[in-house]
Amino acid sequence: MFTLRDKELKKDVDPNLGLVTLTTQELDGYAIGDTKLTTYAYLNGNLADYNNLSIFVTSKDKNNYLGFHYSCVNQEETKAIITYLKKTYPIYQQSTTEGSGKSFFWDIPQINAWLFTYQGISTDQSGKNFFSTNFIFVKKTTRMANSMDPKGITVMHYYKMMYPDVIK
Repeated sequence: MFTLRDKELKKDVDPNLGLVTLTTQELDGYAIGDTKLTTYAYLNGNLADYNNLSIFVTSKDKNNYLGFHYSCVNQEETKAIITYLKKTYPIYQQSTTEGSGKSFFWDIPQINAWLFTYQGISTDQSGKNFFSTNFIFVKKTTRMANSMDPKGITVMHYYKMMYPDVIK
């Protein structure tokens, strides 16, 4: 599903999930399914309105892959990825929030993963609204903050609390 290419990646921590990440804005060479990701900034967008990829890893010392977070402001690319996901994994949950986009959840047992997708509204410098879409893909049972504690909260539990109308 996700193609990883050798790149200069910056170590960081995801601010919501607390997972260690390798992050880049240089996306040429990466893909989700048959959609090639692009290095892209929204025309007339604000400073944060650009495509960004964070790869989740087990720790700052070990880069064992746990998943990724792809934030996309390219409207056509977002549509292509969602179309690919719906076609490839036809069983999913969906919620439409009035005016602020769609949210999806896939439980994908064949690859032991969860995929969360949600949209938010951004506004460019000329006042035009557009969607900013987040794709969060993690191995099942991945815990917040790279916790190994079996009692620690999983990414799934976090998203159930954040999006109860999507994940039932």
